[in-house]
Amino acid sequence: MDFEVPVAHGAFRGSIPVPASKSVWQRALVLRALADTPVAVRAHAASAAPTGDDVRALDTSLTSIGGWHANALGADRITRRADLGLGATGFRFMLPLAALRPRGARTLVTGGRGLLVRPHRPLLNALVRRGVRLKRRHSGAIRVLGGGYTGGRVVLDGSLSSQYASALLLAAPRTGGIELCFAGPCVSRPYLGLTLDALRAFNIECEAEGLDGSRGTVRVAAGVPARDVLDVPPDASAAAGLFAAAALTQSAVRVPGLTREGAQADLALLGILERMGARVTSDDAGVQVEGTGARLASPGPVDLTDAPDLLPVVAALAAAADGRTRIHGVGHARGKESDRVATSAAAIRALGGRAEAADDALTVTGGALEGGRVDVAGDHRIAFAFGALGLAVPGVRLSGAQAVGKSHPGFLDDLARIAAGS
Repeated sequence: MDFEVPVAHGAFRGSIPVPASKSVWQRALVLRALADTPVAVRAHAASAAPTGDDVRALDTSLTSIGGWHANALGADRITRRADLGLGATGFRFMLPLAALRPRGARTLVTGGRGLLVRPHRPLLNALVRRGVRLKRRHSGAIRVLGGGYTGGRVVLDGSLSSQYASALLLAAPRTGGIELCFAGPCVSRPYLGLTLDALRAFNIECEAEGLDGSRGTVRVAAGVPARDVLDVPPDASAAAGLFAAAALTQSAVRVPGLTREGAQADLALLGILERMGARVTSDDAGVQVEGTGARLASPGPVDLTDAPDLLPVVAALAAAADGRTRIHGVGHARGKESDRVATSAAAIRALGGRAEAADDALTVTGGALEGGRVDVAGDHRIAFAFGALGLAVPGVRLSGAQAVGKSHPGFLDDLARIAAGS
């Protein structure tokens, strides 16, 4: 699907709600499945339940297996197929959960090719060391046998993704607890914060130490997750593209219900936008970003070790800003829905901009841009970032724009609303 981004002809001022946080919602779905009693997971009053492909796929897979019953996940040993589409979070969360099914129950954890070729080996190795029986097929799908999964000490490489750790930590209350020791520095640490916050919200004891150093440890106690109702805040990730659009078009976009404080990694964009010259305000009504009318300035060096998903939007903003911006700490962004270092660089060049990719960095030199075709490469984050940029650059076409359905299906409508100035 090609989508020609409408150019903003006037300044938009108003509120645009976003779905509840996809990251928090998926963690809540896992802990709800492990609970003994019903748990209501609901969106913050200012947002709606996420309807993207990733959340729907995980919810469907968990529903088909069933809840906690007689010391196992689900009440039967029927062979199940858990198709997580392109959702790496759901795929990785499902692997230890499949091992918690009754002994001998077979689960094929699978998804689209773009997901199956992504790196999962550190998590698979950790599960095998804790007694899980699994086998990777030639397609990349993983066959998991229920039973045999025990808690204890695990040493994990956290240099590629924090999702491996989160998957193990969320299952830990039902495996007897875990002491997870990182073999080196861990990337995307705020997402571990979301996991620990979710565990505490379900009354599970947990603690972390040393995560800001070269090696850290996280401990989660055995227990029964319990909660009556969990309200999930608006999604800072879905808001990021809208905030970028505001900064680029002299608009003022407020996301109701969002707060500047919290563990969501993509809240880091707010500080970056301020360094570029945008105005950011936060109050009880939400967070607002306003473009001042002046050309954006380079924010200087940007370290995205903890927020790699921001790479495309920061790169797009830098392409429209004065000066040179070096975005570093993004080597692990190469293993996402696309190689985001390469895909972001290609998108900027497609619009006449300058971008130089390195193993762990992307350097963007701002300048005049022109219309062109941006290959989204199946990556919703590329669509969000260069959709926002297209509001300020006439003639931008997103090839594969349907990728927004992965997390925020209404994003293209939001762009049209900002472009119309109403």
